[in-house]
Amino acid sequence: MRAFHENRQYRTNLRFQSFVTRNIHFLAHWHQEVELVYVKEGAIWMGINREVRRLEQGDFAFCASGDIHFYDSKEEPSALLIQIFHPGLIGLPGGWPQDVRLVSPFLTRSSGARSPEDYCTLAPSIESFMNRAQEEWQQAGPCHEQIITGILHEMCGYAVRHMELEPADEGNAKRRVANMRVMQRVLDFLEQGYAGDITMEQAAQAAQMSPFYFSRFFRGMTGMSFPAYLNSIRVSRAEELIRNTNRTMLDIALECGFSNVRTFNRVFRQFHGIPPTRLRQG
Repeated sequence: MRAFHENRQYRTNLRFQSFVTRNIHFLAHWHQEVELVYVKEGAIWMGINREVRRLEQGDFAFCASGDIHFYDSKEEPSALLIQIFHPGLIGLPGGWPQDVRLVSPFLTRSSGARSPEDYCTLAPSIESFMNRAQEEWQQAGPCHEQIITGILHEMCGYAVRHMELEPADEGNAKRRVANMRVMQRVLDFLEQGYAGDITMEQAAQAAQMSPFYFSRFFRGMTGMSFPAYLNSIRVSRAEELIRNTNRTMLDIALECGFSNVRTFNRVFRQFHGIPPTRLRQG
């Protein structure tokens, strides 16, 4: 399992997905696809390329191809409409947008649009486009693939027309790719060794950085400290074992890198608010 780079699977030949999710918590990852986010209800923290924002109802986020992003509900209720599609659907197989970059990947009343007037034009239009695409995706009626593709063309055109842009900087693009490669190397290291006694110094060595710089780099890229991220991987794996096996809590704790059940219970509670045994009771 590669936790950082996500390879998407589609239900049809149309490389598009649309779904509503609630209270999402998703570790930092990247993919070639474009990911559009509309906050339908509540609020959520989201990070894209080291820029972290608290998004509220009515806000949007645009993850371009290769953007590193994560979701953190921080125990706040939320409902998000998320749409993910391959940029080849709108004729840009190399990525969206083309030859420019969004100054901010977030569209709120105070950021993203070129002007307040542009925001007032763009925000309701993007909401309408996404809702229409969601309806077509759910109903899957005749020619819905063509209709969805047309909606995506128009929606992305509106975004480029009204959002604040800057010329694509080759140096920034190379740095982003370099950061992705470093992070993938570190996350592969964690995936392979999370059950052992991994230290931040070892991870920093894998990244070829000093521990001090690595700590800042890692938090900026993932929105979490290194120990918290490592524990998140361990807890996620433990949750799978609890739900899908009859193994004892001690066996699961030890396999997932916890030194004892007491520590396992404490860390699990920090992430889920309940003891791990509750998963088998419900």
